[in-house]
Amino acid sequence: MRVLLLHPEDSPRRGPWSRQRWDLVVDLGKSSPYSEEAWGQMYGCPVLRSESFRYGIADAKQVREIFVEGRGHLVDAEGIDWWNLTSLLIVPDTLAVLTLGRVAAEISASAELWATRRGWPVSVLEILLGRAARGFDLGRYAQQAPRVMRYAGLVRRFSPAKIKEIFLDKYDSSYRLRSRFASTSTPCTSPVVLLPSAYGNVSRMASAYASLLPQQSFLMVATRQSAKQFAPPPNVQVRDLGAYAKGNFPAAEVSSLVQRWSKLRVSMNSSPELRVLSEAGILDALPNWLRDGLGARNAWREVMNREPVCGVLCGDDSNLFTRLPVLLAARRKIPTADFHHGAFDGRYLLKDLPCDLYLAKNEMERDYLVRVCGLPDRSVVIGAPASEHSTQPSNREQAEKTSVVFFSEPYEGPGMRAEEVYRELLPPLCRIARDSRGGVIIKLHPFESRSQRSKLVQEILDREDARLVTLRDGPLTTELLEQTWFGITIESTTVLDCVQNGISCFLCGWLTLSPYEYAQQYARFGVGQILQNAEQIAEIPKQLGNAQSQSASPAAYSMAIDPATLLRWVTSGSREPQGARSAS
Repeated sequence: MRVLLLHPEDSPRRGPWSRQRWDLVVDLGKSSPYSEEAWGQMYGCPVLRSESFRYGIADAKQVREIFVEGRGHLVDAEGIDWWNLTSLLIVPDTLAVLTLGRVAAEISASAELWATRRGWPVSVLEILLGRAARGFDLGRYAQQAPRVMRYAGLVRRFSPAKIKEIFLDKYDSSYRLRSRFASTSTPCTSPVVLLPSAYGNVSRMASAYASLLPQQSFLMVATRQSAKQFAPPPNVQVRDLGAYAKGNFPAAEVSSLVQRWSKLRVSMNSSPELRVLSEAGILDALPNWLRDGLGARNAWREVMNREPVCGVLCGDDSNLFTRLPVLLAARRKIPTADFHHGAFDGRYLLKDLPCDLYLAKNEMERDYLVRVCGLPDRSVVIGAPASEHSTQPSNREQAEKTSVVFFSEPYEGPGMRAEEVYRELLPPLCRIARDSRGGVIIKLHPFESRSQRSKLVQEILDREDARLVTLRDGPLTTELLEQTWFGITIESTTVLDCVQNGISCFLCGWLTLSPYEYAQQYARFGVGQILQNAEQIAEIPKQLGNAQSQSASPAAYSMAIDPATLLRWVTSGSREPQGARSAS
């Protein structure tokens, strides 16, 4: 029995494997029943999708239990548990080990294994099955081609400034290099609320909160240059974390933690999943994460020592480098509050709440955090900044809304093939657009390459359909929303923008990207309508014409926070005694 292990970065449609006979094709990435059927017809054999062995939230909860073994062993001088911090970086790998363990049970012990390329996640299956897979002799140039293509794609996709930022993130996570070029500023003279940020969308939402308190001073400390790509209000000063990373490197403390990690890693072999991660080399990076993390911790500690910080408001505590100031502030009894720049943060299934309060934007988000993630009821309160887009339907006539808007996403990150997603979704969307004499707009995510996606469109669609498609990048605008007839996406948070502007949006429920079941929470509150397969796309116009179409629950709409309440929460840590459910 010949079994082909299809790497997530490879296509079954191209490559030397596409010209050979197989008894079973195992997709190690994310794919749909549509792809399974198409590939099965192409190869004339069954296709086993690892996606069908993922158990969503149940897997996330199991990962949390697996990680319990490492707690309490890597605690630094500030009381920070570095296993809790760094283990978040290996969550996708651990979820993959759970899935591939189930896949391995379906492969015959006598099967002859072939892999489209070496490395993760093929190496995991080799460990689980106890034997190596054979590869394809592609020649030296062809073997290097994927790496060359990745670098070439990086150049096409990002500006020189962005590539520089990626380089610094990879090779200067301790901020020792950046500290040499960052200018030191005079410490603030009045109490400031600290806003740590690593991304522009976090900065924009944080500044929206700050705008509600014009008399309160805020200090935004950016860990990356892209976090500074926004227009700060007058009461927000913006500085670089590198400017505070000028102290001595904690070499002795790093050495102590690395030694403790060496002992912990041995004991972790009692866990089958952690043993596989160790053998696959995933845990090899942890000593470097400790070195870089402690360097960044010292920079944040300098922020706390130098600046009159009276509170911390954090928009992404799943990011190691912006979670650190929350932990440091909590140890110093400084009030802390968190929010999330997207609709939900399912990683609270895997981590503890580090702050005094979490600011949910609406009851839908609050319900998810309390009911699904298990956060304490009294610690999650409702309070959003002013909405960027109108929450009322547009006054423009329906006849002018002629565009079908497909909100695309960076599918490659979680192991999905954008080519397959576009093959499945674009043809039926083009048929709808043609019948309605409209067009299809592909709204790109900031992490997607316009040139690469444009090439996909030209390859997948015939000339007539390709003329109907327009690609848009940049921020979501009111102008785009005003011409949107309906939206469609997998699980992008733009579904909220659509619903809050009176636009119907449909979720491709069979193409889930994350294990956190965001689409189910949307559906619970009537945000968007879940489609079960691509065939249902053709029925969308009829659903739009149904006067009794489902509408979103008021609990899904953002509730702006009362400024006085926000000031109290971020500077004094006060809270209502019974789990504050409303912002005002």
